[in-house]
Amino acid sequence: MLNDRIAESGGEIAERHPGPWVPRMIDASPEGRAVVEWRQGDRVLMAKLRPDGGGAAQLALLRQLYASGTATLRVPEPVTWLEASRALVTGAASGTSCRHADPLQDDTVFERIGRALAEFHALPIVPGPAKRLADHIDELIRPAPRVLAAALPQYAARITHALARLEEESAKWGLVPVVPLHRDFHLRQLFDDGVHITVIDWDDAASGDPAFDVGYFTAYLKSHLSSEAAAAGIAAFRRGYGGPEALWARVPVHERFNALRRACRRFRLQDAGWQRELEAMFARLED
Repeated sequence: MLNDRIAESGGEIAERHPGPWVPRMIDASPEGRAVVEWRQGDRVLMAKLRPDGGGAAQLALLRQLYASGTATLRVPEPVTWLEASRALVTGAASGTSCRHADPLQDDTVFERIGRALAEFHALPIVPGPAKRLADHIDELIRPAPRVLAAALPQYAARITHALARLEEESAKWGLVPVVPLHRDFHLRQLFDDGVHITVIDWDDAASGDPAFDVGYFTAYLKSHLSSEAAAAGIAAFRRGYGGPEALWARVPVHERFNALRRACRRFRLQDAGWQRELEAMFARLED
């Protein structure tokens, strides 16, 4: 079925942009999402196939971001939404992937990332209603924590405690700033050309506390880099992002959200080392 949708998206692209297009699969998920590169000579288009709709709204958001005129933040050129094959088509991201960026070798990349996120958070756009931490838990953690608790009862008490702690601590904040959010902001979504940071994958964009995106990124660094490299990357990112102390005081709570999210994700995937990683994430929940 996925191959049929890929072929259908290629046909729709060729109708709008005539000529032979050669596909290359970049990524595919068990949920039916896929990213396909379509190449015609030097021209490259990226088609992100979604199992659901909603691409028209995402295309509109990308057009706003593309026209925003920010100094550091960039997004791929928005091209079209293909309704029949449910594919969002954009230009390719410019620059080098930040997936393997090393702050111990070059921390200026992380400063640029911080500036790009701050510029995004300052934009006067509203991609949907404001989300609370409870909404992020409901929408972004798959499977839901209660499902993990039922499947692995040895973790049930720790999951219940973690959820109660997240609710209790976020309730103390009262009113917080509401800004546009990416909600999946990490190194694999970023490309650096030495001046600009291009951000991809806007499926989960919403509005809410800016500390959510900040905590998502810092939690990613802590999970994927050595403690020394993570500390250097976070320090450089913070120099670029800035932000008041009150925002940074909320970041540890959002980092614990990400530990719970990552635990549930590793259980869902059950890839190599998932049990060890799950235990490590529960240890982070108790920080």
